[in-house]
Amino acid sequence: MSPGTPCPALRVTDLTKRFGERTVFESVTFSVAEGECLAVTGPSGSGKSVLLKCLNRLVEPSEGRIEVFCTDTAGCDPVEVRRRVCLVLQTTVLFEGTVAENLAYPFAFRANRDLPRPDFGELLASVGLPASILYRDGGTLSGGEAQRVAIARALALRPAILLLDEPTSALDRAAAEVVEETIRRLNREGQTILFVTHDMRQARTLAGRILVLADGRLVEAA
Repeated sequence: MSPGTPCPALRVTDLTKRFGERTVFESVTFSVAEGECLAVTGPSGSGKSVLLKCLNRLVEPSEGRIEVFCTDTAGCDPVEVRRRVCLVLQTTVLFEGTVAENLAYPFAFRANRDLPRPDFGELLASVGLPASILYRDGGTLSGGEAQRVAIARALALRPAILLLDEPTSALDRAAAEVVEETIRRLNREGQTILFVTHDMRQARTLAGRILVLADGRLVEAA
């Protein structure tokens, strides 16, 4: 990188993941600029979800390098990595209790206890939800509401990068459209987003750039 060139939010170099004898993907290289929304698509079983989990070290890669703003994450505490690179899983998981208790959950970890907490009402507004649901039981929410609360919970830690794994795959069309508009709004406001999807329409609608993971390799979509 030449002097004066800004660091990308995320740079991945020659990333490889194997489980035993099986290679999930090999020599994956790409970068995500700050403020970009990037989609990774590809057939089922191509390793898209494993790739996301490697990026925030829920799964350790077999080889390669991952940098967040030019810092190699291999030398960082995994908790710190997950605070800067937050992942919302494909299956929405809300813990027992109220929406407010779910939003407070990231701060239960020792490493996060002293971090400033956002205003939870403002956090919900950022994903298009009213503050009036703060004290509703999470189990009473619709699928679209629960997914947006999960995104808000990830945003509570003010991550540099938001990772979304198939963010609408479990939702009906109406709920999916609401979540897609939430992703657009967050990106317009400057949030760096990388999401995986099997839906090329969604990728083309939301992302400025699309990568395709197939046969263990990553290529840019035409």
